[in-house]
Amino acid sequence: MCFRIAGTLAIVLLSTNLFGQTKAEMKTSQKLFEGRWVNKKEKRHLIISYDGRKYVDINDWQGKWNQKNNSIDAYKAWIEKAKLVMPESKTDLRCPYCEIIKKNNALLYRCMEMNTTNKKFTDSTLFVREKE
Repeated sequence: MCFRIAGTLAIVLLSTNLFGQTKAEMKTSQKLFEGRWVNKKEKRHLIISYDGRKYVDINDWQGKWNQKNNSIDAYKAWIEKAKLVMPESKTDLRCPYCEIIKKNNALLYRCMEMNTTNKKFTDSTLFVREKE
């Protein structure tokens, strides 16, 4: 389900087949993905957080983080093996299938086209851990 919350575009992906994670899988995934990530070239940022639920919260935006930034997307992702998965949604705001995988010390965020039988990734972005 995709919807808008308080002026901020929040895209929430719900899947009918919820992925079941064990506590060990959640802990391993948290070590791999949790934190602030950045792609400096595109000025794109991710915050990946775990709040003890069966899914992961992902905030995605471009530019600087501030109160005036009203283009922050919020996603729910599920853990599937060693990746974070955001299933395709064909509701009002339409969201493609995307996944995040760890690639050495970086994250590879990749998405497929919507409504296609082509199972190739068409959009990929690398992120590195943001220095605090």
